[in-house]
Amino acid sequence: MQTVSFICVNFNNSRYTEKFCESLSAQSGLGEAFLVRCAVVDNSTDEADSARLKAICRKCEWIQYIDSGANLGYFGGLSRGLAQRPQDHSQFVVLCNNDLEFDPSFCRELLALASDPRAFAICPDVITRDGEHQNPHLLERVPAFRRFQFDLFFSHFYVACVLSFFRRLFRRLSVATPPSYDERREIHMGVGACYVLTENYFSHFDNLDCPVFLYGEEVFMSAQIHSKGGILIYEPRLRVNHAESAALSRIPRRVAYEYERKSYPLYRNLM
Repeated sequence: MQTVSFICVNFNNSRYTEKFCESLSAQSGLGEAFLVRCAVVDNSTDEADSARLKAICRKCEWIQYIDSGANLGYFGGLSRGLAQRPQDHSQFVVLCNNDLEFDPSFCRELLALASDPRAFAICPDVITRDGEHQNPHLLERVPAFRRFQFDLFFSHFYVACVLSFFRRLFRRLSVATPPSYDERREIHMGVGACYVLTENYFSHFDNLDCPVFLYGEEVFMSAQIHSKGGILIYEPRLRVNHAESAALSRIPRRVAYEYERKSYPLYRNLM
């Protein structure tokens, strides 16, 4: 029987992980057409939250609790999960935030997809509470002018505040047509909240190439895949609901900005 593996990272927010796991338990066809495995990497600094998370993981034999021993960051935690996951020859490995809830048809639709030897990663239709479709994230590489805007944004926190204000204003006034989220297509970059890695990915890589603690993970993922001639595919049949930044929302705005500012020089030329 085919198996779909999931790896997520928990940081002091086990109530989201509980909903995450419940959405996997509710997958249509589970136990009859396929199996699931889930590794939950605990980056928590809150002992009470870790205790609650362990109790959640004990509810199902297919959930593996992994204590990271420290806060490794998002992709750092996912890398720990990849390194310790059982070698059950899963056709797909889903790397994701823990603040996601998967549509009941997710696994069934995933296993029904036609195989594409070029595809190293599949990017689902990730939908926020406000109804925003976060994929397709980027259809092509960031142009030079947009990169210049990023340079300005990361020059100083107060410059970033001003640019963010005008961006929100122009977004409300804009009549530009966003990329279609109903069409399956190749994309340059997917949103970092959820990736489905295929067997093609694991024929070239054992882990994730991401040197940052936070922010820019999707840039490194895209660069890693393209370095071996692979592609990312956006698949609208795979639907995921996203609570969005459940862990990052607890970080003060200035602190979050400094994290991203520190990461930016490492991924700037990869965008």
